Amino acid sequence: MTCITKYFIKVLFFSIFFCGLKTTYSQGNDIKDALINIEKGNIDKAVEFLKKNYTDSDPSILFLDAVLTSDGKSALNKYINIFEKFPESRYADAALYRIFTYYYSIGAYNKAESYLNILKKRDPSSPYLRYTDRNMPDNTDEEEELKEYKYTVQAGAFLKKENAERLAGQLQMEGYECEIINREIGGSIFNIVLAGKFENEIESKPLLELLENKFNIKGRLVDFDQYR
Repeated sequence: MTCITKYFIKVLFFSIFFCGLKTTYSQGNDIKDALINIEKGNIDKAVEFLKKNYTDSDPSILFLDAVLTSDGKSALNKYINIFEKFPESRYADAALYRIFTYYYSIGAYNKAESYLNILKKRDPSSPYLRYTDRNMPDNTDEEEELKEYKYTVQAGAFLKKENAERLAGQLQMEGYECEIINREIGGSIFNIVLAGKFENEIESKPLLELLENKFNIKGRLVDFDQYR
């Protein structure tokens, strides 16, 4: 049993991604195939490519490393590093977009807006901006740091681990921190995808809408304590 009724490869995302990347930084590895492998759920192939080609002087490899990082905060730091050290690379705008989506997903709206403004200033015609049309609640970063995140979203439950990994990879590409846990249900072991951290139901709305509108998934808000 699964709450996913339809799955597809995000062709639109990749068409925007590869067309939107800046071309002023010609050096570096071509990670297109590795990113497509991630999108298809072939995580091992992408990891193998990363290990063979890793260097901290190539922003393309650093970007791939960030995409493959499952811990949201660690991935955030890697995206920030890419933008700060390689601001003219073809991955700078993509990194900025992911920084924005991370802060928005955890409710740090002031920080999200600050990085969004940087992206707008750098490139007013950036294709990433069409995905940033979201309401920014009026709060402060100081308030955000004091939040106690009580909820997460159960995005899917799968018998096959690779299906869970595929969904988690897609949501990570959207900037959401994900975790896959195992639960025995009716004598079967399910791989459950948890995404995001939220203080209340309102903060989870963008993710729930993304799941329903883009992936045809009916996610549900659950208590963190249920999975601890």
